[in-house]
Amino acid sequence: MRRPLIIAVAVLIVLGLLLWLTSTLGTLYAGLANVNPWMAQAITTVVVLLMLGALGVVAYYGWLFLRPRRRPQPPPLPKTTNEAAVSHLQSLDQQLGQVEDEVARQALLERAKTVTHAFERQRLHLVIVGSGSVGKTSLANALMGEMAGETAVTKGTTTHQQDYRVAIPAIDGEIILSDSPGLLDAGGTDQVSRELATQADLLLYVVDNDLHRAQYEILMQLLTVGKRTLLVLNKTDRYADDEVELLVDRLRQRVAQRMEIKDVVAIAAHPKDIPTPEIQALVDRIIAILRAEGRDLIANNILLQSQRLSLEARQLISQQRQQKAEAIIDRYQWIGAGVLAATPLPVIDMLATAAVNTQMVVELGQAYGIAVSIEDARTLAMSLAKTMGSLGLVKGALKLLTVGLQANLATVVAGKLLQGVSAAYLTRIAGKSFVDYFENQQEWGDGGIQAVVEKHYQLNRRDQIVQQFIQQALASVGEKMPLTSEDR
Repeated sequence: MRRPLIIAVAVLIVLGLLLWLTSTLGTLYAGLANVNPWMAQAITTVVVLLMLGALGVVAYYGWLFLRPRRRPQPPPLPKTTNEAAVSHLQSLDQQLGQVEDEVARQALLERAKTVTHAFERQRLHLVIVGSGSVGKTSLANALMGEMAGETAVTKGTTTHQQDYRVAIPAIDGEIILSDSPGLLDAGGTDQVSRELATQADLLLYVVDNDLHRAQYEILMQLLTVGKRTLLVLNKTDRYADDEVELLVDRLRQRVAQRMEIKDVVAIAAHPKDIPTPEIQALVDRIIAILRAEGRDLIANNILLQSQRLSLEARQLISQQRQQKAEAIIDRYQWIGAGVLAATPLPVIDMLATAAVNTQMVVELGQAYGIAVSIEDARTLAMSLAKTMGSLGLVKGALKLLTVGLQANLATVVAGKLLQGVSAAYLTRIAGKSFVDYFENQQEWGDGGIQAVVEKHYQLNRRDQIVQQFIQQALASVGEKMPLTSEDR
């Protein structure tokens, strides 16, 4: 409704101007024609051309202003997990390019290449995890159909990751089976096992009894991050049939909220009395899952790993942005302090502080990859200055810093220096507030600008922080502040 009204008003204004110009040109031509008809025609022609050019410019920019704005269409949402994985890998490449630390970027790029390669190969990765001596290596041997590693009663026999290629009946494609060190083992192997577990497309979590607290917590953590998991009760040959049924029922009850009943399977990977492993129920369940979910398992795992890499990249980018922001704030707080300390103003001028903050906002935006115009920066700076004034932060900062300065300076310089130090202190609070604004996607959050400013004021009013700030101020502002004859 507003746009047609604006257009109508604009047309009326243009028509009015044309009528006025026509009348004015007629009057001009008539006056000049009495003196020199040829000169009247030439001057009128030039004036008409200039006016037409001006109207053309006005019409062009008016059209730019009034034309319907086409909002950029967001990219279509992925319809499948496979498309989501592809999209996330592509965005990950762009994100890693923003990491400035060369060593960290190269490390992340290598891991990203590994993830991409696994996705392109469509290689399924099965990982066996569990506490020490629950029969992980025996299960790996049984699944391979041959002895592939040493089995022993001693806890922690497998001390590093071992990978095997496995051919599972009725399943096409390459399948890698990994036997991991024991969870909860000492010597750092526990972390290796957990890291390997997060890389699995399908996880075989092996126990030989009921889940104790630590085992249960680890299992829940793996399920929480989205790992497709089978809970495998091994060494059933050690129990009577009714005891096995009781254990399986108990395990299913413990994980009923997070896993399907069919995903809790009982086996005997290396029975004592018979030479043949009893793992057919597990093999059947693995085959059923790989047939129904094989490609989705790979895509889900790739998506999970790329998200983890993306999170690490975001953390690195956030750190480097915070370091840049801290340097910018540090520089502008002393610039503002030096300017105010060197002027004869009796009190802190919030307008001058806002002027310094304007350029600080522009540079902070650049540090966060956001282009902020001078006009927008000035608006932000003035809004923040008004908020700080309405909250009484100016008087609060003066009172807070006066105590500290009196403890350090008992001279006439203290009164003048107080202006500069207070300006620096308030500029720092403003800078920290602007950092929150940019980190929050140019939003102040639910509490608005007032809540952000109050938060940083409270964080920076602790005695230790204030004293440390004053010590820096005495070194920085004191150098920038010229002494007057009274000071001398």
